[in-house]
Amino acid sequence: MTPKPKREPPPLPPDVEEFLAYLRDERRASEHTLRAYRSDLAAFIEFLSLYQGKKDLLDTDRSDVRAFVAVQIRFGYSKRTTQRRLSSTKSLFKFLCREERLARNPARLVKGPKLSRRLPEVFTQSQIEEVLEGNFNLLRDRAIVELLYDEGLRISELAGLNIGDINFSKGEIKVFGKGKKERILPLSSRAADVLKAYIADRNSGPLFINERTGGRMGVRDLRRIVNYYLAQLPDAPAVKPHALRHSFATHLLERGADLRAVQELLGHASLATTQIYTHVEIKRLKEIYKKAHPRAGTDE
Repeated sequence: MTPKPKREPPPLPPDVEEFLAYLRDERRASEHTLRAYRSDLAAFIEFLSLYQGKKDLLDTDRSDVRAFVAVQIRFGYSKRTTQRRLSSTKSLFKFLCREERLARNPARLVKGPKLSRRLPEVFTQSQIEEVLEGNFNLLRDRAIVELLYDEGLRISELAGLNIGDINFSKGEIKVFGKGKKERILPLSSRAADVLKAYIADRNSGPLFINERTGGRMGVRDLRRIVNYYLAQLPDAPAVKPHALRHSFATHLLERGADLRAVQELLGHASLATTQIYTHVEIKRLKEIYKKAHPRAGTDE
């Protein structure tokens, strides 16, 4: 049976392509971020054409953007997806205003659906130890999981690491985060020991190698490996690499780390992003109180 050909995404207007090039070249957005923007803006452009009858992006007004939000909700898209698409649209028009192609941003005052605060899924410290002390098929796999938790890395940051980014003598690791922003992190002694054993006599090149191809391991392969080991844990709160990063931040705060320091370690541009982990800690304290205090469950 002949496979069905893939549907090619519709071409985007030159103004949108220029915006995406700006994100790639000046803001140094990742491929993942660029794909998300392209998808969101393609949905908006398609909406303008099919529902509003507008062929020129620059003819957009506030009522068009409001209608776009309403249609997303009517078609069953989640509040989070709708909000993200609105945010992408706002960023596009902000760019066009700065480039003096529009006098006003038609999306600026449009409000999206109100999102409920979703707390990160976090492992307990004992669960982390159980994962790290478990049986790994390869030393490489142990190094992957160890680094993600010990350094609080994003999976994309892990994929981009080179051997030259590890400084064993100084106990440091150089990481390139979102927007290719560089940060230097302290390398834990445990992670250093595992990495030394894994790297062996290699002196350069990608840190994590795909044994089948000999090239750099991509995000998809790294995620699959991490998910496999997290799934071995009974009652795992999540089976995804980012849960290790969430756990890293939460455990630091539980042990008294300063919020600003955690922000620097995570590479967050805004402290507000890091503050979500304080809510996780408060939630845990409430759970401990309810379980341990003799009068916590009474109305007396």
